[in-house]
Amino acid sequence: MVWKDIDSKSAELNTLKKLLRDSNSEKQKQLIKRDLTALENGDESEKENAYYLNFYFDDRKRSILLHDIRIEHNGKTAQFDHILIAPIGITLLESKSFKGKLTISEDNSLSVDYGKFIKTFPNPIEQNNRHAKLLKGFIDDKFDLSSRFKLMGGVSIESYVIIHPATTVTNNKLPDGFERSDSFSTRWNKHIDKMSMGKFFLKSITLMSETMVKDIAKQLISAHKPINFDYTQKYKITKSSDKSPIAEQISNSKEILDTEFCPRCNEGKLVKRKRKSKKFGNQYSSDEFFGCNRFPKCKYTQEC
Repeated sequence: MVWKDIDSKSAELNTLKKLLRDSNSEKQKQLIKRDLTALENGDESEKENAYYLNFYFDDRKRSILLHDIRIEHNGKTAQFDHILIAPIGITLLESKSFKGKLTISEDNSLSVDYGKFIKTFPNPIEQNNRHAKLLKGFIDDKFDLSSRFKLMGGVSIESYVIIHPATTVTNNKLPDGFERSDSFSTRWNKHIDKMSMGKFFLKSITLMSETMVKDIAKQLISAHKPINFDYTQKYKITKSSDKSPIAEQISNSKEILDTEFCPRCNEGKLVKRKRKSKKFGNQYSSDEFFGCNRFPKCKYTQEC
């Protein structure tokens, strides 16, 4: 059963789109575009990975699937992409998706070749281990576990990194702890089927009842503290973000044609300026002219 879907990112996406429209700085626009693209791609891939998990686990009555859970406990924070709560224990799933070619190193760190550059990422397995430790402490504090759970060290928690099926992976075989999101459920079942008698016996000691599975899910949903990043604080938009000393003088004292965009760059506004040099003599009928307020990046001029 799916009890919680992914939180909507529409507010943050809309904020970034508005900032992109309002910004007058090319450098700032590029940074905003980078954040917008990353947020859109991350949101899309996480939803697609969730779709594959939902397809299999939505009708599993004794298992509960939670997406996008963020909890704070004892001064620490953990963001879980997906949490599967089943009678045999809890499985944490970290979603990964890349446009470039992914290589998983021997130490489980990641490197992605985007063609023009290579970007590296820390070991996601270790991140999952830290999250599992926080979740274990959370459950221990929230629940009065029976002696059989305490004897076995608490509720069983495992973790996997699930990779979007469209991601190109250079490894011939995925290392332990990594699975494709579209095949995770099949591998998860095989993992249980192939469990040794000794491990199955140990798992059976901490087998959770349906009520306990639901109670843990309820506690996690109740403790969920979503956080929306305020991009307006990161990107301060002014009337002119490219203020050179010349542009500062222009914007502070000259008339701006708010209804007319610069015909050359289509981004700046035309502002009225005064010629400070007399060297042109009678070349112009007026000592005033209109110029783009993005000067010196755009040097368009127009006679009044």
